[in-house]
Amino acid sequence: MLSRVADAVFWTARYMERTDNVLRMLRTNYIASQDEISEFNWQPWVKQYGPPGDKGLAEITSYRDAIQYLILSRQHDYSVFSYVIRARENARSIQDFIAKELWQCLNDYYHLIRDPRTERLLLNDDPVTGLDTLLRESTFYYGTVDITTSRGEGYTFLSLGKYLERALQGLDLLSMQLEALPKGATESGHWKYLLYSLSGYEFHGKYYKNSLQTNDVIHQVLFNTLFPHSVLYSLVQCERYFKRLEPVSQPDHFKEIEYAIGKAVNDLKYSSVDSHDPKDLQELFKKTRQQVIAIGQKLATLYFGYS
Repeated sequence: MLSRVADAVFWTARYMERTDNVLRMLRTNYIASQDEISEFNWQPWVKQYGPPGDKGLAEITSYRDAIQYLILSRQHDYSVFSYVIRARENARSIQDFIAKELWQCLNDYYHLIRDPRTERLLLNDDPVTGLDTLLRESTFYYGTVDITTSRGEGYTFLSLGKYLERALQGLDLLSMQLEALPKGATESGHWKYLLYSLSGYEFHGKYYKNSLQTNDVIHQVLFNTLFPHSVLYSLVQCERYFKRLEPVSQPDHFKEIEYAIGKAVNDLKYSSVDSHDPKDLQELFKKTRQQVIAIGQKLATLYFGYS
């Protein structure tokens, strides 16, 4: 596969994973904001998901502001609108290498998010229905990839992009919620919203069979390989899919990235972090995040032809 094609496929998957993550986060936090007696604070979320250093972030105080900024805005590169545009542009450049159903799915998503009716639904009528409509399109995308994409190099790079991005998103969400946890608390209702954002609330109740204990939530999001949004599961999947590239890779390039992924997996799997120590956990988050970013950079240099 040409390096430019692999790069486009990889980033299509990353943009679509970001899109899904931001939409689920906004849906969960909009519902949470309706349960708050006091005014819901959107600032931590727009700072996390918006463009770094944007002075306009301080003016975002309502859900309408947050939805406009993180979904509909055309003024910066960190909105869902921008992610869908970029995913579509990547897919359009490689139409000969992807299934026509996948291109049609991304094109439909593009037209949906540009539709004035979508904006009206999100900002004025029923935000939950609007978010559900967009999330349904994300679900169509994942299903279309699964049932139409041949299991060759293209599917491998799609999977690598998806799982690298998923690992980063899981780390960032857990880090944010841990910082917001009241000091000394062992369980907290706010973990519920984290698990909803990761589609993991029902899984938690079935697997752990208890209230939302901090230790169990951390284990689920970081280490539980039965949970498809955990960081370790995502890294294990990266390791699994990358091994498929060995027959078509230069041996030294393959070994360098294989080592980096394997080290990230083992460092996380066998970490002796104290889940009661927030500082210890944040150091683990930082180290793992750096490793995931480094894997993406190595792929860009060794497989995608970036200088």
